[in-house]
Amino acid sequence: MNDHGWITGDEIAKAVSAQEITIEPFNFAQINPNSYNYRLSARIKRITSEIIDLRREDEYEELEIPESGLILEPGECYLGSTVEILGSMKYASLITGRSSIGRRFVTNHVTAGLIDQGFEGHVTLEITVQKPTRVYPDIEFGQIFWFTTSGVPLLYEGKYQDQRGPTIARTDNGKKKTV
Repeated sequence: MNDHGWITGDEIAKAVSAQEITIEPFNFAQINPNSYNYRLSARIKRITSEIIDLRREDEYEELEIPESGLILEPGECYLGSTVEILGSMKYASLITGRSSIGRRFVTNHVTAGLIDQGFEGHVTLEITVQKPTRVYPDIEFGQIFWFTTSGVPLLYEGKYQDQRGPTIARTDNGKKKTV
């Protein structure tokens, strides 16, 4: 494939079959014309820090979303994660909302939507709501799409590689990275 851009749902399924994209577990019914619907894991973290300090780890409480649902409250900061392990060495990807979730004023990722080539793991979701909102485990919560890149990729080897479950911000304590 020499074209650059988003790949279609059909191409996503083929790339999963060819082991060029990781979606574990994979369900063909979650394929869309240009994306794949990811599901919300039953584990969630609510940030409890009174002040968020970019040089310190956040305090949090772990919550389990029961089958009957969990009500998320406005003004709170929640970290969820995908049920699926996602990644690719060949494609970069982005996560975004689904219209049916967004129309309920649920933000399922605040800013961190880019998934670099080489990353593999559960994707942590930064979740906020505008009104009290009941969420359920395993609900199709957002979508991920993959796109081709040009040039030689610099594969992801960062601090969130292989993360499992919702992962709080890992701080470098203000240290500058050297390249």
